[in-house]
Amino acid sequence: MTDAEIELEIRRAGYDIRWEAVASGGRAVYALRDGKRHTRSHATLLALAQYLGRVDRPVLFVEDREALDTAISKHAEERHPFVVRRESCRTALFRRLKYVQLVNAAGDAAAMYELRDDGIRRTSKGNLPPEVVAAFALADG
Repeated sequence: MTDAEIELEIRRAGYDIRWEAVASGGRAVYALRDGKRHTRSHATLLALAQYLGRVDRPVLFVEDREALDTAISKHAEERHPFVVRRESCRTALFRRLKYVQLVNAAGDAAAMYELRDDGIRRTSKGNLPPEVVAAFALADG
């Protein structure tokens, strides 16, 4: 997606765009709505569009020990828990939510958990955003 296409997406949502100089000598962009500043400054148009929800953010795999520990402790409370192999588990960040995939010690079974601000829940592939399913499938090889 080019900057012109990104700018068009932002404007379609009813925002105006302004650029400003920053202390480091570069430029930053922010959005206006009804003539008033609506967002903080962002380094790129893409970052602004992602912040406004006009362009989907990619799924990012992150190292998050706290999220992994939370998912493992929740999994231990499940009806049929399995022994988790920590080094095979992964955490992904997508649209402000974290998704943790737990893998058993044998490597043949997995459980997926979604961490939200209001708690954690076990999910299935059918309940996950397609982008998350695709990202974990690509990462599996």
